[in-house]
Amino acid sequence: MDDKVYEFVEDQTMTMQQYINNIFKWMVIGVLTTFLTAFALERTSFMAHAGVLPLLLVVFQFAVVIRLSRHLMTMKPATAKALYITYSVITGITFSYVISSYTGFTVSLAFLVAAIYFGVLVILGTVVKMDLTRIGTLCLTGLFVYLIFAIIVMIFNLPVGSLIMPLISLALFAGITAYDMQKSLQLYHKASSNKEMLEKISIYGAFNLYLDFMNIFLDILQLLGDNN
Repeated sequence: MDDKVYEFVEDQTMTMQQYINNIFKWMVIGVLTTFLTAFALERTSFMAHAGVLPLLLVVFQFAVVIRLSRHLMTMKPATAKALYITYSVITGITFSYVISSYTGFTVSLAFLVAAIYFGVLVILGTVVKMDLTRIGTLCLTGLFVYLIFAIIVMIFNLPVGSLIMPLISLALFAGITAYDMQKSLQLYHKASSNKEMLEKISIYGAFNLYLDFMNIFLDILQLLGDNN
């Protein structure tokens, strides 16, 4: 009789499918957190009496983005998740002011169209074999230029058509979203033997896709333009 004692070792790896599921699970959690927060505050006068709070929230949002980008590799997965959820709640607070300017039907329609548009882009980023790094870099550079131009337009009240800006943004985020999805898949292969690292990277991937979706939603909402 074999008297050897066999020790059970738990599999510490994460399959590609589990990794992708984790990305979209947290992306959906972030989006739902934002919209639930926004709708909960939308009918209140919270933002109207918030004073300088909106400005402080924007500063905090930038701080969260910087921390996740620079310190992801050294922080615990729980810390990354906490920062991500905190960012989602803060975005929901600021969004409560934005969606209050539109009818419920317009917001719902914008969400549906954004979800379809986003879904198509994610699929492209998943199935396209071509390396989208160059396209993603060009779109990110274009987004930076776009933001500067948008600030100039706002400050000097330039007569730019209301359709031009969101259409340009949608085109830029088409490339960025597909690139972010492909980048998330590439990162899996670089850390496939480290479950904790994959968990953190999946949160980072979810965060990037969350940002892409929210910007796409805002662009489509602006295009529909059915204000109260």
